[in-house]
Amino acid sequence: MVRRFLSARRLRLPVAVVGTLLIALLLAPLALADGPITWVPSDSTYGEPGTAFVALGAPAPPGMGATAAIPAPGVAYGAGFWDATAEVFAMGFMSQIPMVPGLPTVGQTDLSLTPLAAGTPLKLVFTKAAMQRVDMIAMLADPDALVTVVPADPAALTAATSFTVYASVADPVQSASGDSGAAFGLIIDCSSLAARDYQGSIFVTDMHWLDIQPPSATATGVAGLSASGVNGVEATFDGIFAPAFLATMGITDPTQVQGYVDVTATTGWANATFTQLGVGDEAGNPWPAGSYKYRLTNSTWSTHNIMFGRRALALPAKAVGVSPKGLITGTRPTFKWKRVATAKTYEVRVYRGTRLLLRKTGATALYWRASRALPRGVYLTWKVRGSNATGLGSFSTALKFKIR
Repeated sequence: MVRRFLSARRLRLPVAVVGTLLIALLLAPLALADGPITWVPSDSTYGEPGTAFVALGAPAPPGMGATAAIPAPGVAYGAGFWDATAEVFAMGFMSQIPMVPGLPTVGQTDLSLTPLAAGTPLKLVFTKAAMQRVDMIAMLADPDALVTVVPADPAALTAATSFTVYASVADPVQSASGDSGAAFGLIIDCSSLAARDYQGSIFVTDMHWLDIQPPSATATGVAGLSASGVNGVEATFDGIFAPAFLATMGITDPTQVQGYVDVTATTGWANATFTQLGVGDEAGNPWPAGSYKYRLTNSTWSTHNIMFGRRALALPAKAVGVSPKGLITGTRPTFKWKRVATAKTYEVRVYRGTRLLLRKTGATALYWRASRALPRGVYLTWKVRGSNATGLGSFSTALKFKIR
């Protein structure tokens, strides 16, 4: 599993979502406190209305909810728990891993004990304390199906006393841990720490979750997932962000988001693609209204960080100076130049021969007046260049002038 980019700000969340880790949850007692998130089993369904999706309660290890040893009719066999220290709720199940010898597999549901199939739609209802934040939800689910949280607005989600997660069971792609059939996993981060405030962001993948690290934030304002997998099998990673969260990453234009594998944009990474899927709305795209969804796919795997962040600006083009040139009057001329696309600031240099007389950096206008008097009667030259967060552009062709 990737450990890079995971500084003190990293979300060290329990990834008890699928596979053998769930087996361990039932076999070993856990010292986890009960938390403010609880299921509403009568409203939580899989596939069809009225069928209980999961029930939390005894008998189970302390602080963890699970079905009884023998599932009641219509009750799914699954597990979920609250980690009070990390302020995280995690749950998950799959269709082909037996939890205890002789008992049904994790995803077997309803009276016929049929495995939970890929594509099964899920409606998961949680209750919570009013003003308790839901900073981030990350899940192993079908990324092409309905994935949304109601209420979608981050402020409304915080104020609400319940919320609903809609998703579908995924058939995970092969990974370093192997393919284990249909599965679903969910992590809900409720931390009150500002460094972990993803403002209701949603991360969805079909990569087997045993190989997934939860989202992390980097110093460059990038959020993403970390994963390891098997080369040749394409995995999908989706990030769904509210505009307010994008703004915390320095992104005011949602079309300026770029996908990255490690720190390399997908445009420079073989076998990786990045797609902007647009904004969600109740009548169309099946993700939270007002939030923007981005997708990164990659089929060349070892161990990589999958990230969504600011698109790097192109370096400013070569600048073009306008004036002064030729014979002029006044010993403190105003230097003017044309606007350069993507340039945020400009640098002006004035020379006598090869000796630098004046230098101005950080100019934001398209002009700058000399900060002190320049010599008369000799030829001087000047040039300008633009700069932005990516770096420095090329200097303009030098213009020659003489002060009478």
